[in-house]
Amino acid sequence: MLPKITPALAGLIFVLLGGALTWCVVSMLRNNRKDFLVSTPVAPEQEIRLPSTGMARLLVETPRTSPDYRRMRIELTEQQTGQTVTAEYSPVTAQGAVYGVSTMQVPFGPATMLRAGVYRARIGGLESAPDYSRCRLVISRPYLGRLTLQIIALVLCGVAMLLDLIWAVWSAGLMKVTGG
Repeated sequence: MLPKITPALAGLIFVLLGGALTWCVVSMLRNNRKDFLVSTPVAPEQEIRLPSTGMARLLVETPRTSPDYRRMRIELTEQQTGQTVTAEYSPVTAQGAVYGVSTMQVPFGPATMLRAGVYRARIGGLESAPDYSRCRLVISRPYLGRLTLQIIALVLCGVAMLLDLIWAVWSAGLMKVTGG
């Protein structure tokens, strides 16, 4: 049996959990914006400028119903050193796809960017018939692990707020437990 809780304590717990929930949402949105390094339209060949070094993920953002990304092969070549990173579509890596309302971001693989600067991006497997105007090449920092933990934190804060509210209503005698 749960102990009774005073309305002041229930309110304080609710406000603290609400603050934690707000912090989690703001943190998630801020970090998601910082994770994206480059987003550019899909083209057979183009120059892109990476602002930083380190681990990155190569993704293709595409309409949810389009299967055209499955033929793509991404090649990034650093202009000064000639270091090349290649990635192809794989059903295994595609399991980490992130779905939006009308688009999805399909991961093609990880990449280590040793230098910030200009890279030549080549995308092979593009055909002449499909319309790639709604597809984008996205280079971001790895984010799935952090995003998963943030979503779990959001759910836990929301559930804890609901349980606190139920506990406060029960403690105030506004809700009776009936057994049958």
